[in-house]
Amino acid sequence: MKTPSTLSILFGLGLLLVSGGPARAGIAYGSINNFDTVNDTGVPCHGFEIELEDCHSSDITYTYNYNHYGTSRITEDNSDPAHPRCIVRWASAKNADGSWASYTAVPAGPISPTNGHMFTNPAVNFGGEHFGVGYRVPPTAVRYHWLVDDGGGNLVTGPPVQVATPSFTYFPAVGGAPAQVQAVIEAPEPPEVHPKEFGEAVWVKEIRTTSHNERKVKLRDLVSDDPGDPDDVNWRNGEPDEVETEWRILQTEFSKVAGGANGELAAEPEDLPDGDEVVTRRYEFYAYAGPIDDESGEVGTDNVGPDNVHGEGIGIVNGVDYDFATVEVVGNYLGSQMAAVDVAAGVGLVEQLQDGEVGVPYPDRTAVVGGATPFTASRTGELPDGLEFDSVTGVISGTPAVEGEFTFVIEAEDAATAPVTKSYTIVVAAPGEALPPHAVVDTAVTPVGSGTTGGDGSYGIGEVAALEAVAAPGYVFANWTENGEVVGVLPDHALPVDVNHSLVANFTETNPLHTISTVAVPVLGGTTSGDGTTADAVAQRTLCSEARFTTSSGESTSTEPTTLLPNMNATIISV
Repeated sequence: MKTPSTLSILFGLGLLLVSGGPARAGIAYGSINNFDTVNDTGVPCHGFEIELEDCHSSDITYTYNYNHYGTSRITEDNSDPAHPRCIVRWASAKNADGSWASYTAVPAGPISPTNGHMFTNPAVNFGGEHFGVGYRVPPTAVRYHWLVDDGGGNLVTGPPVQVATPSFTYFPAVGGAPAQVQAVIEAPEPPEVHPKEFGEAVWVKEIRTTSHNERKVKLRDLVSDDPGDPDDVNWRNGEPDEVETEWRILQTEFSKVAGGANGELAAEPEDLPDGDEVVTRRYEFYAYAGPIDDESGEVGTDNVGPDNVHGEGIGIVNGVDYDFATVEVVGNYLGSQMAAVDVAAGVGLVEQLQDGEVGVPYPDRTAVVGGATPFTASRTGELPDGLEFDSVTGVISGTPAVEGEFTFVIEAEDAATAPVTKSYTIVVAAPGEALPPHAVVDTAVTPVGSGTTGGDGSYGIGEVAALEAVAAPGYVFANWTENGEVVGVLPDHALPVDVNHSLVANFTETNPLHTISTVAVPVLGGTTSGDGTTADAVAQRTLCSEARFTTSSGESTSTEPTTLLPNMNATIISV
């Protein structure tokens, strides 16, 4: 498979960015995915961990932090310089009495895949969570683990989570052929020790959609169960499913170099004739519930019947004859990956930045991602002493030298994208101290320059953030939104803090500035007055009615009052 050298995969939420000039042609820069995962460990969990082989912390772009655990922590292990390893870890803080502040419950029963969006509801804790992480370069291996208490108050990794990572390969347009994208999902990485010929088996069900509209998929759009409301934010991006649903058993065959016939589910390369399509995929994972060969570990059937529960075909497993049409082979829902590719996405900013500790090196963290190069970036507000922001690379790095809470704003733009801004809060703990349970609230305004907001920062769980929005001249406050949904209609908004929150203050123009100009025809026929600029429709009409001209003989005459529609530019001609 051909892979562009700078392909960036964002596994956690879906967006493919393309570098190059404003024309958006050239190299694939990145994609976004995110996933729901069910707690199938049998015990309450207190965090989640993703391990990325051959990956630097500066390669990590987006992380999804709107779950019970808040902002993830990234660490880089360079004990083998040739093979750097990154750990992205969401972990519960501890209460003052030493108990865990957050947990993921054991499911009371099987979870329906349509309930996956409830994993992102902080008021619900019914057995699953939503996680995600993105990266600029493809890791050689990705591993998922729940974090469980070892009985002594320490978090250790549980069994591997069987939710595989999708990837997209982007093929730029060549000659008259359109650009293409190919989606591939491979079997979850097997353990290093292979007791049998075949690895663990899971079912994957693929649902695909291509958007033919200008709505772009954002980081937090891929979290719903995709309801029918076309205005709802969802992974389908307002398009109907192209229901070419396909079932595949994912199971590695260790004797085969490429993992055997069931080692991956690869879609055919898909044409992008307009160059701005948004391709989305939803992969649902289910346990294999049918018979398995005791000696080899191979599944009895790799086909699912039309009822999406029973199998197909006839076979012998462990000496027993099976008509798989009578055998339930699809087990409990394990989770799902939602992924998207947008080849025309502009410059963006990461969701949150992790906290720090005095004297502990902060991981090189990329804050400005995607877009056409070069981009421009700037920072206002204070960084902790010892940290610095590189406006050329968009990376924050250094070692914090002082404890405290620091809030600052980064603004970025490229040649093809309007400016984007994001507020960040970094809390730096004293050496060796653990921060108490807290969450971060950040705000932004749209459109950029239409107003200002306040109230950003770190809050204890249960506290109330007092947010405020102030309109700039020519604008009026409209509402507060979070992930596309209206959450407040007053400029002063009280927000109970339970998990991380990112709110947008939306402003609309009142009466934008309009220009009235007067001109004499012919030019030597006289002079005119009454020109000006106004934002008020009534004043604009008055100004228009007072336009005057003076003839060459010196006679001054008023024009007839001119009635204009509100908020329109006008030119009055005096003849």
